Amino acid sequence: MWNSGQQQRLMQERMILAQYFPTLAWYNPVVRGSTYVEGVLTTNGGGRYQVRIMLPAQYPNDCPDMLVMQPALLWDAGGRPMVTASAENHTLEAIGGHTRICHYNPRFWTPQNTIYLVALKGRIWLEAYEAHRRSGRPLDDFLPHMGS
Repeated sequence: MWNSGQQQRLMQERMILAQYFPTLAWYNPVVRGSTYVEGVLTTNGGGRYQVRIMLPAQYPNDCPDMLVMQPALLWDAGGRPMVTASAENHTLEAIGGHTRICHYNPRFWTPQNTIYLVALKGRIWLEAYEAHRRSGRPLDDFLPHMGS
């Protein structure tokens, strides 16, 4: 179970996400370490991606992971699966074969950051991914590292 402080925090986060990302739903909300947020994010170009934000047991102190669940595997513009850590592509080592988005450097994560922020950065990453696929340019051209 989440402790009372975490439960209060998650309740606030649910309200924020419901307003700004209504396509994201909560799963296992009372099971600490098994809670995740999942749903479809749609890009400006009409691309639809099912994403999952996995909340670690020590959330909000620890940084959540964000996976692209559907399509089951993302491919870079060169035809390589995006399953390895890559600073150029802003990805981390895949989990369960799913591309893991590097939305925030865990060294700079603070408890003040929110799931809303993770979802927003994931949405921006998806826009950059589509631009990368169209242009062949590295994702880093669209998402420069800025310490977070």
